[in-house]
Amino acid sequence: MNSIIFILLSLSFLWALYALIPAIILKRYVTYTSPVIHELVRVSGVRVRVVIKRDASVNAFSLPNNVIVITEGLANQGQDNLRSALAHEVGHLKGFHHVKTFLLLTCLTGISIFLIMNVNIIVGIVLMLIGIIIMRYTSRLFEFWADKYAVSLVGKSQYIQLLTLNMDPKERSTMFSTHPTIMNRLKKI
Repeated sequence: MNSIIFILLSLSFLWALYALIPAIILKRYVTYTSPVIHELVRVSGVRVRVVIKRDASVNAFSLPNNVIVITEGLANQGQDNLRSALAHEVGHLKGFHHVKTFLLLTCLTGISIFLIMNVNIIVGIVLMLIGIIIMRYTSRLFEFWADKYAVSLVGKSQYIQLLTLNMDPKERSTMFSTHPTIMNRLKKI
């Protein structure tokens, strides 16, 4: 009984973090508006809020509350690259990737804690390590899916332009990588 209470408390803590972290992150950034955003909302049917981060690098990421964070570096790359990056992030939101990732994490964590407390600590730790690999693999699959969705919104040539913008030919991917290499992503489009 104590192990079940501990598992439920641990999972409740994870769920609280899932809800709080996006709210904390948003306090740092200001809303960004552009006709590109309105166009993507209309075409995708996904309502998003876009905020901007003061950072010269070219990057974007989405949060589970339908917020997309872009960097100033991306905003300065032009409307086509902005459209492509936003389309990719909308793909993550449209595919419910945050929710699916979190549910998988919750299940793996709950089972691992149960095994550690009730069966064998080694078995529980091994499942945690396997879980890390499963989570990373799932993340890479979601990247491919978001790429395909972005291509469906903006077109193949425009999306390839964004991917090749900062491509590093020496980039490598391992089983612990969250993102596939740009070369692998280009092959899958």
